[in-house]
Amino acid sequence: MVRNGLGIVLFLSTGLFATSQDTYSQESPTVRVDLPPGISPNDVHINYFMTGPFGGYGGFVTPARDRLSYQIIAAVDGKLAERVKLIAYAPGCQIETLDIQVQSQTVSRQLSCVPLAQTILRGQIMPTPIMQQPSEVEVAYVAMWDHRFFGIADGPVTTFHVATAIPDQSGRFEVSLPDFSVQANLGEAEFRFTLREIKTGNIIASLSPAEDAPAPRGLRVEASYPPLIRFSSIPR
Repeated sequence: MVRNGLGIVLFLSTGLFATSQDTYSQESPTVRVDLPPGISPNDVHINYFMTGPFGGYGGFVTPARDRLSYQIIAAVDGKLAERVKLIAYAPGCQIETLDIQVQSQTVSRQLSCVPLAQTILRGQIMPTPIMQQPSEVEVAYVAMWDHRFFGIADGPVTTFHVATAIPDQSGRFEVSLPDFSVQANLGEAEFRFTLREIKTGNIIASLSPAEDAPAPRGLRVEASYPPLIRFSSIPR
């Protein structure tokens, strides 16, 4: 988790230095988040940021199999939070944002699932990487709009996994991506591509649209993409 008692707050990222909060105390106010029906609990991403007399405090909940609701302690060191903001995503659904005023011992919110269409992206890694182990392309959604939503000025950006593809021997791959273009009102966002070893999960290279090389960059969220996008392989 990230905290700054002086009110200069940093942010969190599920893959960096945030800490999960998946237990709660009956003595502290809590925000209970109920998942929508038909959603796989272990595929849900929920990040939050709370503010109060302690400054700012952020974290995420750890997905768990068969768990249909999560409790977030709305207090830090005995100081009660005044406001909790959440970013939630479940595969097949639009991203949901919540802004909750903490005014009671337990505040409950039900997440909804507005269906989200998919868009096909076909890519090719150039040059084709030579690998000793089978590899996969991992695609993550990067929400550059999160700082504005959470009301912070610095720190890592909210990022979550959305898809995986297996490249062939020529480096070509095809992946189905959530069509987040319908939520352009949230703000700027992009997809980032990483080549990993399947067995170990080790990063082989960052992948960037070829025209942006050599600096690694993401791919802007769009409703559709060209027939083939070439990606430069930038070893890690």
